[in-house]
This record gives sequence, C-alpha cells and structure tokens, in this order.
Amino acid sequence: MRIGIVGTGWGRMHVGAFRAAGAQVAALCGRDLEKTRAIAAREGIAIATNDVAALCRDVELVVVASPDALHRDHVKTALAVGRHVLCEKPLAMTLEEANDLAAAAEASGRRCAVSFPYRQLPPLVGLRRWLPRVREIDVTLRSSFVTTLEGSGDFGGFSHVIDAALWLSGADAESVSASISGRSVAMNVALRGGGVLNLVHRPTVEPGIHGSWSIAGDGFEAGFFAGYQPSLSGWRVSAPRACVEGTWRDVAPGVDPRAHQREPWAEAHVAAARAFLAGDMSKLASFREGAKVQAVLDAAARSQASGRRESIKA
Repeated sequence: MRIGIVGTGWGRMHVGAFRAAGAQVAALCGRDLEKTRAIAAREGIAIATNDVAALCRDVELVVVASPDALHRDHVKTALAVGRHVLCEKPLAMTLEEANDLAAAAEASGRRCAVSFPYRQLPPLVGLRRWLPRVREIDVTLRSSFVTTLEGSGDFGGFSHVIDAALWLSGADAESVSASISGRSVAMNVALRGGGVLNLVHRPTVEPGIHGSWSIAGDGFEAGFFAGYQPSLSGWRVSAPRACVEGTWRDVAPGVDPRAHQREPWAEAHVAAARAFLAGDMSKLASFREGAKVQAVLDAAARSQASGRRESIKA
C-alpha cells in the first residue's frame, strides 16, 4: 500500500512507523517546498510536494500530521478522493470540526483513525485487559515541553491522556468541571454509569514528560508511571501494579528504551501502523472516539468560562 504523509515535523515518526510495518511511503507534503524536498531526499521518498490534494491523488492511505488547525481541511481533502486516513491527535480544533470529520469518515466507508499511541503501549494494553470495573482514575502529567496552550486543539497535548483514561475506564464522559490557569489544566470528568476521572496537566522545570496514574474500583487499586525521559532518549512505562486482597503484583510488563531496539513510543507507532494496514480497527481510536475526546476538551473550556460544571455535548 502506498502511503502519503502530510507534515514534515511529527510526520517523520509515521514515515519510520509505516516502513517498519511493511508499507511503501511514497509521498511527503509540507508547507515549505524546499524543506520538504530536502527531508524527502534524506528519507528516500520519491514525491515531495506542498499540494495536499496532489499527494492524496498519488497514494492509497494518507497520514495527516500537519498542525492542529489544518487537520480538518487535510482530512476532508483525503476523504474526498476516497483515501484511508490516519490523523494525528487531536482530531480537530473544536468539537464541531471533530463531529464533522467523524460523520464524513462514517459516510466514506474508508478506514479512519486517530493516532493515540498510549493504546499501543504493551503495559497499558495488558492493564486494560486485566482491569475490573473502574470507579476512579487520577492522573498527574508534568511536562517541560508545553510553552503555551494557545494554537493547540488539545491544551498542549492533553488529548493523549484524556483518550487513554476514557479507554482504560471503558466509559463515556458525562460532564466536566475544569480549571485552566496559565499552562496548567485540571479536570474532574464524571463518567456515565458512575465513576470519575481526575486529570491534571501542568508544566515542570524537570526535563521530559512525567505521568503518574492511579486507578481504583471495587476491591482493587492499580497504578503505573509513564513518560519521556531525556536522559534515556525515549519513553519509559513502569510495570502496572495492582493490589487485590492486600497483595500487590505486576499485571503487565513495563517498557524501557534499550540499545539496539526501537524506542517504545516509536514502537507504539509501528504497532498502530500495522493495525491500520491490517484493518484491525479495534486496536485504534476511531474518528468518533476522537470526537468524544474533543467533547471533553470543549466542556472543559466552557466550564472555565462559566465557572460551573458543564455537560458533554454530542
């Protein structure tokens, strides 16, 4: 299958992922044509262009890894010519845009998914397989990379955490109470059928990304740590541990960057590419699930503006 990548930044992660999954990366698109040609030459990609429509006509599957504000237009361009689409997170800038893309994807009959690599990390896959019914998930994410929340459709990358928390809980969000101050975001998300997510994203002077996860339900609690470690040049996810009847045990193996092996976050992208190429969409987040994440972000923004808890909009 011929793959076209839109975006010369994070798009390069998808170049390696789809090649490792056995596909041919045939075209690369970027806004700066000379830069795009230089990257394509280094990567051995035959077609370099700044015309998204032209790229879509030349390939069978399009990866949209352009800036957040361009996702809607680029996805619609790909769907208009019948291409399968993998879109980087967040799906769109607003809930209206995300719902529009979800409806277009469903009408197209094409494979469409949002790239949420947490779903491909072996520790989380194993934890989700083990988890009984979840009552509460508490996450604190500290990041040295977020310099501003402006210009992002997901508060500087927080959609990853929201999707992973909803995926682990197995439930949909019902309402959100949020506080947004500077570069910090705190959300209390009530789940349908009971349960709650307490999610915090804040800046840190410590280099990297550092996430602490705690999960509880009837008769159990579990937890793990995950994040990017600059000193290791990669992602580290601890073995998820669970306490049942007073005894702690590992429920899945952890992952660490290791010499001569693909870095865990990159390997998660390869796993997503393999699933997409095979049509195993159960392992991926659909556009409709991407829109559900956007609905949480939308309710959080409304809650900050109103000072009240806000219901999720469909």
